This record gives sequence, structure tokens and C-alpha cells, in this order.
Amino acid sequence: MSPCSVDARESRTKAGMVTTEPAEVTASETRPPGFRIRWGWFLGCIAAGLVAILVGWFVAAPAGRLNYLTGLLLNVGTTLLLLGIVVLLERRIVDNAVRKFRNAAEEARARMRDDFRVEVQDFSDRVSAEWATASPEDVDAMKERTKRLSKELADSYSRELADSYVDETLEARDVDETPER
Repeated sequence: MSPCSVDARESRTKAGMVTTEPAEVTASETRPPGFRIRWGWFLGCIAAGLVAILVGWFVAAPAGRLNYLTGLLLNVGTTLLLLGIVVLLERRIVDNAVRKFRNAAEEARARMRDDFRVEVQDFSDRVSAEWATASPEDVDAMKERTKRLSKELADSYSRELADSYVDETLEARDVDETPER
């Protein structure tokens, strides 16, 4: 890494902080971890394959070189076909899985937001109705009751949120451990 670049894994802010500083991360540094092409291995495999082809060419008897070339082209074609099928299928499978999980997460967040809005609206309506019927001498008691009900709503929603997260995590783990047939 050059001395003026920024390591995206190191943060100058603490968790939860918001910063307005411009991002100094370049596109090459924003790749997900583990995604790196090892060019040495890639080029080494190509070179080793070419050397093996040349060695086979010179080892084959001059009369059998046509058969060697035919077999070589057949093997190369088969390898390219399988490589294409495997890479394309793998990419499609991964893309579909990512899309499904992303959509499921977005739907779950939308459901949670809607549920929260309904709970807050119900709470607001209930508190408004209680305040409408309260007498002036009950104001201090109503303030305490409203504060207590607000805390109960927040605690209840936090508990539901945590429980749903745990349930979804357990369901995901069950799906991961279930063998496909």
C-alpha cells in the first residue's frame, strides 16, 4: 500500500460515530476481503500447461503426432466446456442466493418498520385518549404513566427485535445444516 492511501479496515472513528470527512478509499481497496486474483499461480498454471503440451508433442512419435494433436484439442475443448459450465452455473447460483437473501432481509426490515409504526400509532392513540380524559390534578401521575408506558414500549420492541434476530439466525443455521437431496 502506498503511504498516502487509507486502509479501509482501520477506522479513525468509533463505532456509532458519524463523520463528514470525504472517503479516501480507492476502488482497488474496496474489494471484499478474500477476493484477490493470484496472478502468479494463474500464469504459472498456464505456463505449466503449455510446457506439458510441448513435452507431449516431442515425446509422441512423429507418426502419432496427428493423434496427439487431436487428443490435445479434444481435451482442451472439454476442459473449456466444463470450465464455462461450472463458472457460469456457480455465478448464477451465487447471484440468485445473494439476491434471495438481500430481498429477504429488505422484506424483514420493511415488516419490522411497519410493525413498529403500528405499535407506535396504537401507543400514541392510547396515550392521547388517556390525556384527553385526565384532569388537571392528574398531570404529574399521567406524566409518570406516560414515561413508564414509553419505556415498556421501547423495551418490548427491543426484546421482539432481538428475539426475531435470534429466530432468523437459528432458521438460517438449520437451513445451512440440512443436506440437500
